[in-house]
Amino acid sequence: MYDLCPHCAQTIEQEQVVGRMLVCGRCGKDIGFVGTVQRADVNETDELIRSCAAVRCPTCGQAIEVKTSKDATRFAPHYGSAQTKKICPASGKPVPSVPKRSAVPENLSAHMTRDVIKMISCQRGGEPRIEIITLEYLDKRERVRIQIEALREMLGPDFRMKDYPPSLSKPQLAVWVATTMCVIAQKHELGGYASIADTEMAAVLEDLRSHRQWFFDV
Repeated sequence: MYDLCPHCAQTIEQEQVVGRMLVCGRCGKDIGFVGTVQRADVNETDELIRSCAAVRCPTCGQAIEVKTSKDATRFAPHYGSAQTKKICPASGKPVPSVPKRSAVPENLSAHMTRDVIKMISCQRGGEPRIEIITLEYLDKRERVRIQIEALREMLGPDFRMKDYPPSLSKPQLAVWVATTMCVIAQKHELGGYASIADTEMAAVLEDLRSHRQWFFDV
């Protein structure tokens, strides 16, 4: 399911039918085929056990917090059941076997995907300029959303995507335009945008200088 339109960045409000092409009700652009999304419900108890913060007690069967000291890892004091309110025989006793806690890196920067994107921006009354932005994300599925947020920072909350002026023969590029500013980048085959090729930079800059009004007409 889609939350935002990757073209105009507006919230998707119409019904989404699995297996059908979703078309944005605001800008009219094709967004993509709606597929089924499997969301795993995270069980808090299972997550505690997986992270070794708790271990299932072999006596009462409950997931019990563990306390680690210099000499041993022990079950936290606990009742055998909520009904009887009797102390479990294993309460405070050493844990028979504790799986090693998986190491979680404190610094996630090594696991981040970094996209360095070259694009061109232009104020309605100013000179075009080359922009280089770096976007970072852990989950590749977040790429388009993060790209949209970057455009919002540059263009403001209200902008839309339009085709590059057809007569200029660069169909691989697109324009994201707001009232006073536009941004040009290459279309990404999976949605969003990518860098303009270095060999095209000079031609795009010249297009903007010669045909500025074509980029701002929406």
